[in-house]
Amino acid sequence: MPTTPPPPIYLDWTFWAFVVAALALILSQIPQPYDRLNATHYLGNPNVNLHVQLINTGGRAVRVSSLALELTRDDGRKMTMPAQTFSRADGTAGSFIFTPFTLELGREWVNFVSFYAVFNTADERESKRLTKDLRTDIDAKLLAQPPDANALVEADPARVAPLQAFFDAREFWAPGEYTARLMATCKPARASVVRNFRFTLFESDVQDLRERTGRYRYGFGVYLTDNKVTEVYPRIQGLA
Repeated sequence: MPTTPPPPIYLDWTFWAFVVAALALILSQIPQPYDRLNATHYLGNPNVNLHVQLINTGGRAVRVSSLALELTRDDGRKMTMPAQTFSRADGTAGSFIFTPFTLELGREWVNFVSFYAVFNTADERESKRLTKDLRTDIDAKLLAQPPDANALVEADPARVAPLQAFFDAREFWAPGEYTARLMATCKPARASVVRNFRFTLFESDVQDLRERTGRYRYGFGVYLTDNKVTEVYPRIQGLA
């Protein structure tokens, strides 16, 4: 994922109900998501936003080193996405970079966490080049408009097509069932824990996500914040 502003805090999270899960063991850390997650993408690179609750029920303080979400499509394709940013579940404004933290005995950490993998060096270089070309083209057309013009400006197709091709080559979301592993890595190691669940993306979900690319020609979703909803909310199933 390139260094662009993280996705905004999506819609109204308060309508989501808690998942109730029976545990066979008392775990030192219990990641407990709501019953839905948020799925979106940047130029095809998947993003997942998930409510996570960590509770220290052990006998000593625990250092939470990392959180990660591993996704496996039903065709076997796999991706691991580290926690990158989070926002406060208590309504505090803003998002924060995820860093290791210590959870004292009896305390909890409850936040909305954004998981995504960063682009490799080659993809980051290429995405920045394509984004700059698009922005330069749109900016030049905006400057050429009359001062009172307020219509959207479209980039030349020659600037948009490479971005579409970039998306097509890296698109991860596809219709089908996904298995997920939410992993909290802790110190001491015995406090680490994994929660497994499933979710399904329907054809309509994936189509909604793909339609986001149609707004690239205006710069939306590339270098401008897109206020149009381009996320989907699959239900979490089989939490274990």
